[in-house]
Amino acid sequence: MQDLVKIYNDNTHLIEKFLISTLKRLHIQKVSEESYEELHKTFSSLELMYECNDDLVQASANFGKNIEDLEHIGKNRDYLININDIKDSYYVSEPYISSTTGSLCITVVHKYESGYIFLDFRLRVLLERFYLIESKTLFKEFTRISYACIGGGLLILGIFIAFYGFGSFALYLSSQEDMNLEVVFKPVIALTLGLAVFDLGKTIFEQEVLPRTLNISESFNPKSLVTFMSSIVIALLIEALLIVFKISINDYHDLPYAAMLIVSISILLFVFSRFMPMQSSKKEA
Repeated sequence: MQDLVKIYNDNTHLIEKFLISTLKRLHIQKVSEESYEELHKTFSSLELMYECNDDLVQASANFGKNIEDLEHIGKNRDYLININDIKDSYYVSEPYISSTTGSLCITVVHKYESGYIFLDFRLRVLLERFYLIESKTLFKEFTRISYACIGGGLLILGIFIAFYGFGSFALYLSSQEDMNLEVVFKPVIALTLGLAVFDLGKTIFEQEVLPRTLNISESFNPKSLVTFMSSIVIALLIEALLIVFKISINDYHDLPYAAMLIVSISILLFVFSRFMPMQSSKKEA
């Protein structure tokens, strides 16, 4: 929601100019269901339309798509407008959450002879018209649902792996078996992998499922990759340490294989350490 307001504020002049110039051409002088239907053909973002008298008290019903709400007649609407700010018979409010529909909107007020005409525009739909945010299509909805299923599956799997780690360790504690290094390390690896999988699922939800603007989708957020890679590297380090302990106890001839694993992880850490300063410098630039 804050992203929508920011994008609107960055393009206020363009949007207000379009709204006011178009309304002047349409020359709306009355509020009715027919007037709303006529305006809605031009403004798909138009949510509500109503009239107030000179004292800014609502004098008509709220007209919308299949809506004619009489409940709000008599309510004072002076909080939406500063009369001194009206220029050339028009005023555009700041974005706010509508108490009637619950959506983020702006209100255009037109001063005419009999009072004021209030036009509520849904901000998201209005920004979609100017291609300032992504518009919803059937394919994008399908993609979004697919990401939601995949991300949800990863979230559930991450939780399951974490509980498996807790459960396996609790099972060892309740059993009569002797405690060893593998009993300690295996649950730690399971919890670390569970954290990585859960964080990956959370990232998919944040980036692909939750509502987002073009600005967000086009920018790369390295935080999710850093968290995921950190969890994987930690799990590999723990596994390498476990292998070294097992080899040192059983057979020293297999120690080179453990050393190769540690070297590989060290190379991964080196690349990872080079990646972080590069992302920090890009962010500062």
